[in-house]
Amino acid sequence: MDNKISYCNPAFKEYCGYGDTCMNSLKICKEIMHPEDQSNYFKHLKSFRNINNTKEKYIVVRLKNQHGEWSPFCFKDRIYTGHPSQKKLILTEVFALHESAESDTDSQQSLSLEYRHLLQSLDEAFCIFEMIYDENGYPVDYIFQEINPAFEKQINLKNVTGKTMRELIPDHEEHWFKTYGNVALTGEPIRFQYQAGKIDNAWLDLYAFRLGDNNSRRVAVLFHNITSRKLAEDQMKKVKADLERKAKKRQKELEESNALLKTIFNTTTLGIAVLKPLHNEKGEITDFRFVKTNNVLLKIFPKAGTKGATFFDATRDKPSLGIFNELKEVSKTGKDFDKELSFNQEGYNNWFRITALPQGDLLIATIENITERKLKDKELKETVRFKQQLVRTSPETIVIINLNDQNVRYINKDIYPKEGLTRKRVLGTPLPEIIPYIHPRDRERVLDFHRKILKSGDDEIHDIEIKLQLRPNKWEWFSVRGKVFHRRDDSWVDEYVLLIRNIHQQKKTQKALITAEKFSIMGEIARTLAHELRNPITSIGMATQVMGKKLDHIPHHGLDKYLKILKNSASILNELVSDLLNSSNYYESVLEKQDLTEIVESTLEKASDRIYLAGIEIKKDYEGHHYILADREKLEIALLNIILNASEATIPDEGIISVKITEEEKDILLFIGDNGHGLEKKQMDRLFDAFYTTKETGVGVGLYSVKNILEEHDSRIEVSSEPEKGTCFTIYFPKVT
Repeated sequence: MDNKISYCNPAFKEYCGYGDTCMNSLKICKEIMHPEDQSNYFKHLKSFRNINNTKEKYIVVRLKNQHGEWSPFCFKDRIYTGHPSQKKLILTEVFALHESAESDTDSQQSLSLEYRHLLQSLDEAFCIFEMIYDENGYPVDYIFQEINPAFEKQINLKNVTGKTMRELIPDHEEHWFKTYGNVALTGEPIRFQYQAGKIDNAWLDLYAFRLGDNNSRRVAVLFHNITSRKLAEDQMKKVKADLERKAKKRQKELEESNALLKTIFNTTTLGIAVLKPLHNEKGEITDFRFVKTNNVLLKIFPKAGTKGATFFDATRDKPSLGIFNELKEVSKTGKDFDKELSFNQEGYNNWFRITALPQGDLLIATIENITERKLKDKELKETVRFKQQLVRTSPETIVIINLNDQNVRYINKDIYPKEGLTRKRVLGTPLPEIIPYIHPRDRERVLDFHRKILKSGDDEIHDIEIKLQLRPNKWEWFSVRGKVFHRRDDSWVDEYVLLIRNIHQQKKTQKALITAEKFSIMGEIARTLAHELRNPITSIGMATQVMGKKLDHIPHHGLDKYLKILKNSASILNELVSDLLNSSNYYESVLEKQDLTEIVESTLEKASDRIYLAGIEIKKDYEGHHYILADREKLEIALLNIILNASEATIPDEGIISVKITEEEKDILLFIGDNGHGLEKKQMDRLFDAFYTTKETGVGVGLYSVKNILEEHDSRIEVSSEPEKGTCFTIYFPKVT
């Protein structure tokens, strides 16, 4: 606040004698204010430095007019917040207090009183305000001086008297200031309608005029809110425009429909006729006259094109198709007629579709020869019936997989009804629920099979053999053939079909034949060796027993150990002979749910004598139960063979055999390892071959037999070995759920 005048109205300028002279640089205290009042006025201004001081304040000072005379004036001051800059301004309203001014004021008030009652009672809003300009004469704001009660009802502005518009609405549109500023300057009134965007988007109808002479910058405005009327007008315009648009569209549609009807009438494959009923004296329908026909109908009934031709005239030399009574019924009841009729008359064997509908006092009838379609439908029905019969009687299970819904969309029959796998239950089964039925080792192959079908052409067929568990604890072999059934486009398959056949018995037969062939050869050799070896082995055993008894009474200085070795060796040879005989007498494994932990413990118990004599340490790393499907007797033979081989591969009194059981997601793993002499790579490659052995006295059927037994258990065996460090056998058994 530098005590300079930023703006004053012309009336103040005229009083001070400055006329149109710019007063922006005038310091009011020194130039026009009485020296004795300047000190008080300066203190008065200082009180506004407090930013929280927003109240109006009054002070009386003496001002010098253009004649040099001093007169008292009341200054009503307050902080002005409507200016966009940060500069602090004071808004001052000046009221004269001298006698002549008072008389003028009284005169003006008495004059305004004549109209005040009228203005207060108006439904139209009324307000008076003083325009405020900047130092360049541009209108920037206006201060409200008076309003009537209707003002606040018409627009959403409350308690405006004494406030400026910028203070009420800082971002009020410039349009209002320019318009009212021009009215105040020129004195030319204006009437206009405008939408006040910052006052609830209200539409206002306004009349503005200047109050006072050329020096006055006061403007009076009469207005009322016409938003409802304006919205109604806009709505009416929209409705009118919409109706016009719809009318034009309807007109265009009618024109297009008429053109389309004409085109259809002349180009359709239907025979079309417009018929007029003919009545007798009693009002009964006796015939129909052709009003209009198309070319198709004339090909069926050529006489229908004759002028004045009737239905009976046109059908006299052809089958009347038996529709006269139907047409008559449509005319009487007003109900549509639509039927397919077959006619067999004098070699005229055809199917027709006849329709008729009333149109005022006329009938529109159509006739279509559908003989060819009927024959195709019959052929198609026969084909469908044949295919349905084929599907029902097929030995294969037919399944359609829907890839969009990810479920079984179709299955032709029950699988295992006793186990609950019925057609009804399988239909709609989500694909993720099918995965547990697939053998864990086949799941990756099934996914690859699925991908191949998706990438294949429509005529390509893919095959796979997998194991499925469709009955509790029983894995069976199935053959699956698949091909694309329906595709959306070249890059998207919607469905594919699977033909599933149980080949478990076939697999067993094939395996039995192969096994029989192997063992027929081995059996001959085994029986020959067994016959030749039994007698010498028995003799060695008996001689050892006799020597032992005779040495009981003679000091023999530690010969017991060697006698045990002789006895043990005879026993080993006897077991080898038994293995040969066992390998030549094959019988099928019977798999049942068994605890692998118990089988391992039983096997170690059977090998305990051999393990003890060799001074071998057994390290166990397993606990709890681990269930598998097994033929216990056969599996114990296989495990015993591995453990005995391990004991023979280690150094006496230094050997260690480690036995460990772990579980993975799909399998139960059994590890049997030793710290023996180990194997070379070439030995490992032939380890499970028949009649191959690394022992000087071995026959080579032990591990071959182990492999066959494990294959019957759907298990695989892996070997890892390193010379002088030992060998480890890892056996993978499928988990039992």
